[in-house]
Amino acid sequence: MMLLFCAAFFVGCSNPSEVENPQQTVIVVGYLTPGADIELTLRQTLSPQRYYDGLEDTLLSAEVWISTQGETFALSPSGDDPGLFVLAHETMPIVEGQTYELLIEHEGRQVHAETTVPFKSAVTQVNTHLGDDETIVYNQLFGDSFGNLVHPGEFFWDKSENAAGYVVIIEAVDVRSLPPGPTAPLTGDLDRLIELRAKLEGQVSADSLSVLDGDIEVLRTFFAENLALVDDSGEPIRWLRDREQVEWEEITGKEKWSEGKKWRERLDYLFSARKIDYWIPADTTRSDFWWLSVRFEGEYRVRLQAADLNYFDYFTTSFNGQSGSDGDRGPVFHVEGGTGVFGSYVEDSFRVLAYRDDRAGTEGSGVGKMVVEVIADD
Repeated sequence: MMLLFCAAFFVGCSNPSEVENPQQTVIVVGYLTPGADIELTLRQTLSPQRYYDGLEDTLLSAEVWISTQGETFALSPSGDDPGLFVLAHETMPIVEGQTYELLIEHEGRQVHAETTVPFKSAVTQVNTHLGDDETIVYNQLFGDSFGNLVHPGEFFWDKSENAAGYVVIIEAVDVRSLPPGPTAPLTGDLDRLIELRAKLEGQVSADSLSVLDGDIEVLRTFFAENLALVDDSGEPIRWLRDREQVEWEEITGKEKWSEGKKWRERLDYLFSARKIDYWIPADTTRSDFWWLSVRFEGEYRVRLQAADLNYFDYFTTSFNGQSGSDGDRGPVFHVEGGTGVFGSYVEDSFRVLAYRDDRAGTEGSGVGKMVVEVIADD
């Protein structure tokens, strides 16, 4: 009993707010690829006292070098973007099969990482399942093909000798979108400004209202330029499937929704639909052309990236740790003395032109056709 009393006494007298500060961890994000300037973003985790300021802090005074083939090159801080360190590709070309070693020094800490640039995998063939290399069939209703799912096409590539795997990115070129995280709060700002203007009308001068009108118009223009389904010439871009086209048009008619909520809904639609990415293991040299990845009329760019181990491990494990399961191990990193990704890739790509053929198929069949023209990328 006396031991329990003493233990309770000491626990009660301790100050739980006095926690020894852990050392901040350097976070590295950078991908090398031939023909592009080297860009490396450096941040660090925040100290406990600044936890509620955010999750990361930029590094401004670090020394950064990359070594290859017996030469060492210093990266310079970018004057426009804090925490970004750059080096022109003319100064240090990125070469397939070559190894690049990274060294970062900051306040007595050292961070090391290295990457070997993969050899390029060239796309060799693009097929459609109809066999005419022009037309691929898609279902107007996604559920029509469940249980007997046939993707509309496939493409092949040469194997990279040293890639850890492949990353495929398919994106609608003409469809604009914005990242939801920093954009969604702006839709709330729009609603608050509209509400404030309605409240102040008749109570303040016309000049004061004109200032609010200007702020409202700036936000409306910003959303219209980035979240409207129109191409550069002002022509509307249609969804390929009737159901999605109807759902998109119905957003405008939602009378009980605020203007900001309508833009948030469009934001979610476009961000999730305009691009899809996925990975392919190193021993595979083909991929289906997924029906899920083609949602709009217009030009699509299909990018095939031969990825090094650092990039591929992070890409395939980045979702780990988000389910809340005790078995989650988190993403896999290959950075000594810090965390993050210092990887490399080599890319090949081709373009696809997709548009609706509303005359195809029999009326009421629920099946449409998408005519595809494959164009070699520049």
